[in-house]
Amino acid sequence: MGLLSKIISVPSIGKMALEILKKRAFKPFQIPLEKVLEKQNEMLAVKFKRMEGTEIGRRLGVHKQAKLQDLPVTEYSFYEPFYSNPSPSAFMYPLEHYKKVKTSGTAGKEKWYMLPRQSMLNAFRETCLPLIMAVFHNGERITLEYADNLYINVGPAPFIGGSVVSLGTREKKIPFINIVPNVNLPYKDKVQYFISNYERIDGAVLLTSTLVSQIIPAIGKPIKLKGLLLTDTPAEIYLDEIEKYTGAIPKTVYGSTETTASTVSSVQHRLGFFFDWRRGIFEFIPLREGEAEERKPISINEVKVGKVYQLVYTSFETELTRIDLKDSLECIALGDDILGTNYPIFKFHGRLEKTISLQNFTRISEAELLAAFKEAGVSFFDFTTRVETEKGLEYLTVYMEHTGNMNAKEIESAVHKQLYRKDKDYKDLCDCFEYIPIKVHLIPRGTFARYLEEKGGTFPKVDRINVRDEEFKKLIRLAKIFQ
Repeated sequence: MGLLSKIISVPSIGKMALEILKKRAFKPFQIPLEKVLEKQNEMLAVKFKRMEGTEIGRRLGVHKQAKLQDLPVTEYSFYEPFYSNPSPSAFMYPLEHYKKVKTSGTAGKEKWYMLPRQSMLNAFRETCLPLIMAVFHNGERITLEYADNLYINVGPAPFIGGSVVSLGTREKKIPFINIVPNVNLPYKDKVQYFISNYERIDGAVLLTSTLVSQIIPAIGKPIKLKGLLLTDTPAEIYLDEIEKYTGAIPKTVYGSTETTASTVSSVQHRLGFFFDWRRGIFEFIPLREGEAEERKPISINEVKVGKVYQLVYTSFETELTRIDLKDSLECIALGDDILGTNYPIFKFHGRLEKTISLQNFTRISEAELLAAFKEAGVSFFDFTTRVETEKGLEYLTVYMEHTGNMNAKEIESAVHKQLYRKDKDYKDLCDCFEYIPIKVHLIPRGTFARYLEEKGGTFPKVDRINVRDEEFKKLIRLAKIFQ
C-alpha cells in the first residue's frame, strides 16, 4: 500500500479526504465538451506515437500524423490473431504488462482480450471513483460515508469486472470504502452473503435479476441501501418496486470488456450514463430503425437527443482502435444539471450483431423487434428468439418473460401488426405466403434471472436474436423448473 493510502486509512484523515473527494468527484466532467475534444486529440497523438512501430499499428495504418477519421472501423476478428498468438512486436507495451480477460460470450462464443494492467487500474481509480459517488447520490447530495460497505457481485477474473475490482482492491486505490465480499467467491456464495449481511451493506452493485428473483424473496422485507448500481439492462417495470424495496434510486452504466469501466451513472436522468472522456474516444454511427443511416461515425458533440447510435470505440491505453462494439445506444439528454456536466447522456438500446431471416424475404434485427414491442405496448423482463419451421413455413418464435397482462396470442397479434405496418419485406412475406410468421411463448417469471446468473460475466446479456441451441436448451431447462 502506498504512503498516501496508508495516511487515508487513518479514520480521522480518511474522513477529511473523503469530503474533499466528494467535492471534486465530478470536476473532470464539468470541463466543457469542446475543451475535452482538444484534450482527447492530444491523448490520441500520444497513443499513435506508441503504436506507430507496432505490427497492429502498421496493419491499421497508424502513424504520428494520422487522423482517426482516416483509419478503418475494426472488429474483434482483426485483433483476435494478435491475442491468440501474442508477439512483443505487435503491442505497445511489454507482454508481461498485459492481463488476459474474457467476455461471457453474449453475442456468440467467448472472446479473449489482452489489456494492460495499468489501463484497468487507471479506469478503477479515475472512472470508478466518480461512478461510486454517483451511485451514492440521492439527487441532493452524495450519501457515501467513510468505511461504508459496498457489495459487489460481478463475475470473477478473468471476466473484466472481477479483474478490475481485484486489481483495484489489491492496490488499495479506494481505501475509504470496504468492498465486500471477496470478488472471487462463487456466485451463489456472494448472493448468500448479501442475504445474511444485508443490514451491514450500504450500497450494492449486482444484477437486477439477482435482486428481484433471489434477494428480495429471501429477505422478505424492505432493506435500506444508500446506493444501487444494476449491471444488466434492467426492465423499467421493476424500477419502482426496487426503489421502494431498497430505498435507493437504481442506476446503471454501460460496460463491455473492450471499454472496461468507461461510464458514470447520470443522477438526473433515470438509467442514463455518460462517457468518461479519459478512457478513450467514443464515436457514433446514426441508426434508423436498426440500420445505419451512413457508415461514417460522428463525434460525441454531434449526437442528438432521441436518436439511436451504433458505438465505435478507440482506447487511449490499449491497441483497440475504432472497434465496432455492435451495441446501440439512445441519446436521452445533453447534460446532467445535478452533476454539472454538458456531456450527452445515453441509455442502452440493444445489440446489433445479428438479424433473424424468414424465408429469405425479410431480416429482422433486435432494434426492430424492440421498436415493435414498444409500439405494441408489450412489456417484458427479457426475450429471446429462434426460427422454427412448421409445415415448410418459417416462424419468428419469441420466448418472452412477460410483465404485463397480455396473453401470448394478444402479443402475437399486436407485434405482427407493428411489423406488418413498418417493415415492407415482412408485409410482402405475409402477403405472399398468406400466414402470420410470428409465434410467442410466455415463460415463467424468474427464468431469465437464473439464466443470466448461470451465464456469469460482468455485464451479462441475453442472446435475443437466433439464440444458439445450447443456450436455448439451458433456457428451456430453467423455464421448466419455474413451471
